[in-house]
Amino acid sequence: MMLHDQDIDPGEADAAIAEARRRWGPAGSISVDDLYPRSRLLVGELRGGRFWIHGRGATWAAAFADADARTMRASRRKASH
Repeated sequence: MMLHDQDIDPGEADAAIAEARRRWGPAGSISVDDLYPRSRLLVGELRGGRFWIHGRGATWAAAFADADARTMRASRRKASH
């Protein structure tokens, strides 16, 4: 099942873009990936024409929570070395 434009609430997308920019500056961005039906909403940074994924989820809130969890796991991994 593919996600279509009418499946994305513009207000929620605008809020997600604002949150991405708050977290990662002007490069903060959102995207959609139809290859993963349960976690198709992506948050991250658009740098140099490439989208760097920081989190993914079924909702924008879940995608940002995933980004937070990835940051926590990375900091623990660095601290254990």
